Formats: sequence, structure tokens, C-alpha cells
Amino acid sequence: MSLPDQNNPYGGPKGAQEQEQQAPQQHAAQQPAQQQQQPYGYPQYPAAGQPYPAYPGGPDPYGDAGFPTSIPGKATAARVMMFVAGGLQSLLSILLLIGIAVDKERFERDFQDSSGLDVSAGAVAVVVAVFLVHGLLGIALASLFGRGAGGVRVGSIVWLSFLILFGAVTIPLGLIWVTLGIISIVMLAKRESGRWFARPRS
Repeated sequence: MSLPDQNNPYGGPKGAQEQEQQAPQQHAAQQPAQQQQQPYGYPQYPAAGQPYPAYPGGPDPYGDAGFPTSIPGKATAARVMMFVAGGLQSLLSILLLIGIAVDKERFERDFQDSSGLDVSAGAVAVVVAVFLVHGLLGIALASLFGRGAGGVRVGSIVWLSFLILFGAVTIPLGLIWVTLGIISIVMLAKRESGRWFARPRS
């Protein structure tokens, strides 16, 4: 008969040895469960063979970071104003060319009376044809905003500069073109507009 251990009044020496042997086993069984719990705030990595989740809150910062995925509002506003200016300019140019073709002499008289300039109808037709080409070019550039690169942006700014010039020559009616041209250039000069045209493409 074994005497009870004085340090362990509830069991003999054998019971103490068994508890000491079971303690490391219980600690080892609890350790993997603790390792699976990651601290709050750290990224959760997927298991092997599973795709990585999309970056929350926007594009992948290590991929196309900083580039918009859709056309910005300022670029859209400039695009709309280019459509309006180019469309009105083309329409007015076509109407003037039709008037010259229908009655050349009457157009010359009316033009001289309204402007005070003694200019032939043929010279006016050439200028109007240039306005028509310029208006159609503006419509073409505006239609390329959705997929265009930096060249579309530069070409649009150049086109708007000529729009301001044509508007300044034809003031007071051309004041509309001057206003639309200045506002559109400011919109295209914004940083988000530049990033849209400089975005990487597949």
C-alpha cells in the first residue's frame, strides 16, 4: 500500500505522474486551434487551389491602382459639350452651304447687308466648309472618349482651342463656342481625366 504524497493530498504519486504526462498532450491539442485564429485586421489568405478575393474598396493597388474603371464625370461633361458644339457648328455650316447653293446672288446681298463686308459667296463657302470639317472632327473625337488613349485627349484640346478661335472671330454669336471651349479644356485638364486616357489597356 503506497502512502499519499504530502504535496498532493488528493492522489498518490501515480496520479501526479499521469497528470504531468497528460498536460503536454492537452497543450499540443489546443495549439493548432489557436494557430488557425489570426489576429483581427490581418488579411485572410485563401487555401491552396482557391482564387484570391477581389481587393475590397476598388481596384488592386498592385495592379491598375489609381486608374478609373469608368469614364469620369468631368471627361463626360467635356464630351457632351464637344458633341453639342460640333453638332451645332456642323448643322449651321450645312444650312449656309445650302443657302449659297440655292441662290448665290441673294446670299451675297444678304451677307453684305448683315456684315458690311464685300465678300463673294465662293469665299464664304470655303470658310463655311472649313467650319463644317471642324465640327465633324469634334463629333468624331467626342465619340472616341470611351476607348481613346492620350492622343484623343490631346486632339480634343487642340480642337477646342480652334473652337475658341472660331468663336472669337464670330462674336457675339461665337461667344457660345468660346464658353464651351474654355470649360471643356478645363475639364480635360483635370487629373482624373488624364488618368482615364492614360489607363492601361488589355
